[in-house]
Amino acid sequence: MKVQSAKCGVYVLSGLGAVIVFFLLLLKNSAFFLEEEYDQNKPEAALAVNEHTYHLHKGSINWSNGRSTTKKEINVYDLYTYISQQKSIPLQQQQLVKLHFSNLDGAYIRSVSVHIWRDNGEKTKLFVKNNEFKVPKNQGLYVVDIAINSTRGTMQYAANVQIQ
Repeated sequence: MKVQSAKCGVYVLSGLGAVIVFFLLLLKNSAFFLEEEYDQNKPEAALAVNEHTYHLHKGSINWSNGRSTTKKEINVYDLYTYISQQKSIPLQQQQLVKLHFSNLDGAYIRSVSVHIWRDNGEKTKLFVKNNEFKVPKNQGLYVVDIAINSTRGTMQYAANVQIQ
């Protein structure tokens, strides 16, 4: 009879262990999906050129969704180095480029600034009106640095572009 009790106890313990493992896995996966969803809810930016849309890489972030704030500071030279190694977006001289923003979560964009960086470190600010800017006439490889200031915070985006 004691043997059967021990077996029964083992089964109860095994069942309890399985339930604990199940809840731990559920908790882990829920946290993973929440984190993934939260990351997807950060604002996205894209360049619209002719009939093509190019998604931009995220840089520094200081963004609040009302429940929490995300802050990530990226050194501008680290960002430049990373972006300059990415596939370039082909642009024509003096071409008009439109910026599209999504997942703003109700944020109002106060201002948009666009700078271009040459490979020699030279930085030039471009004029932005209605989320559009004109590409410079000088050919070459550039890193485009875009920053938005909104009612929910600031975001930085970047892309490697080839002006032809």
